[in-house]
Amino acid sequence: MFPLVHYYVNKRIYGQVPPLMTLGGFFPDLASGTGMERDAAHMMGDGFHGWCKRYRPQALPLALGILSHGTEPHGVDYYADEYWPDCEHGWCFKQGERYMDEVRDSTHLGEDYIWWKAHNFVEMSYELIIKRDQPQTNQELIAALTDYRSKSIAAEALSAYSGRNAESIIGVYNRALQIFAIREVTALALAQKQADSFIYRFNMHDAEPLKMAALLEKMSRELSDGFYPYIEQVIALTAEMLGAY
Repeated sequence: MFPLVHYYVNKRIYGQVPPLMTLGGFFPDLASGTGMERDAAHMMGDGFHGWCKRYRPQALPLALGILSHGTEPHGVDYYADEYWPDCEHGWCFKQGERYMDEVRDSTHLGEDYIWWKAHNFVEMSYELIIKRDQPQTNQELIAALTDYRSKSIAAEALSAYSGRNAESIIGVYNRALQIFAIREVTALALAQKQADSFIYRFNMHDAEPLKMAALLEKMSRELSDGFYPYIEQVIALTAEMLGAY
């Protein structure tokens, strides 16, 4: 999932989301920028939480944010990406299947990427739903990403645990507003961020952001009714997992 959804889940579970928890909710999707492998970052929550309890108790909210986000133990991304009943993978893959032709037509990505990218489009459509219904959410994310003290605590703890350079961790947090559509959460902003990533990752300049944005608008309308029944189940499952911590 994308940042607004992760924040929404934590807010529903905890009521208040301190900056360190918000930063934890970002980290698994930023970790590759520090040289950490993506899947490892999505599975580090339990080990990092235990380490924080012993060595960095002030960073425990950061660990909870990572746990909530991750795939092992089962957080939000497990259910979105890895497993949902009666689905080949997670929920967002299943929801994206009917849009694959339109994703192909608007992104011009290679065939190997279409199923994955269709699931990303589902996740982005959910960002639009959260922004529509919880319009303050992006400002709360920005507040955490611009909180120098919290970023410093997060970077020091993550560096000590993982061996990654603390400055590189601060750097990925500082780049988050360029990586994700947070300052402006619109279909076009989300689409443009994706198109920019295709240039960076694949040297691929053929994507059509206006078509992608139109598809995201359509999906956010069509998927809106199913989003809340699904996310309520994910909130309950994630809260149950977090109850062990």
